[in-house]
Amino acid sequence: MTVTNPDTQSGSLVNGFTYTTVVPISFAQAAAATPQTPTQVVTATYPLTQVAANLNIVVVGWKDTTSTVQSVRDSAGNAYRLAIGPTSSTKLRQSIYYAANIIGGNNSVTVTFSQNANYPDIRILEYQGVSTLDVEVGASGAGSKASSGSATTTSSNELIFGAGTTGGGFSAAGSGFTARIITTPDSDIAEDKIASTIGSYSATAVSSAAWVMQMVAFK
Repeated sequence: MTVTNPDTQSGSLVNGFTYTTVVPISFAQAAAATPQTPTQVVTATYPLTQVAANLNIVVVGWKDTTSTVQSVRDSAGNAYRLAIGPTSSTKLRQSIYYAANIIGGNNSVTVTFSQNANYPDIRILEYQGVSTLDVEVGASGAGSKASSGSATTTSSNELIFGAGTTGGGFSAAGSGFTARIITTPDSDIAEDKIASTIGSYSATAVSSAAWVMQMVAFK
């Protein structure tokens, strides 16, 4: 960058401007692993190459309250943080982890439990345009409508992400949400929507039997 005065004197600065672009919030891809026997180490693989600087969300659900999550790692070397959990119900637990500003390339996520966990259900999802955890909330219950409870976001244009683990099955996302994956055969769900304004939000879904439901918002 060069600035020239009327008297022709000038000054230059290398890399004087930084150009940034606003990346819209969007869903990229999802995958799951759902072993049907007690398992301690579970791996799920993204079907597509990941894009650098995106966000990974890992939902870990399982059907006992004695196992715990020891670690969440991936083959790309991203660092995962706990967003929320574990939230527990009768013989149900769920936690959500995330890695921001990920390394691009092929990737598999491995979840290790403290012992063999019953019916672990691992959902992995990639998003672009967000990187920072804002608020989180979780709840448990039973019946046809699962709800995370509500939390108030602190900025506009956020990703509202919901996930649920159930002893019965989820059949559809809640009002305003898009179901990104309902696992087979467990019928556990991951869903999302974009919140354009600051406000109080909750994640809901159509369920049966006992459930655990969580919501996390990213900006």
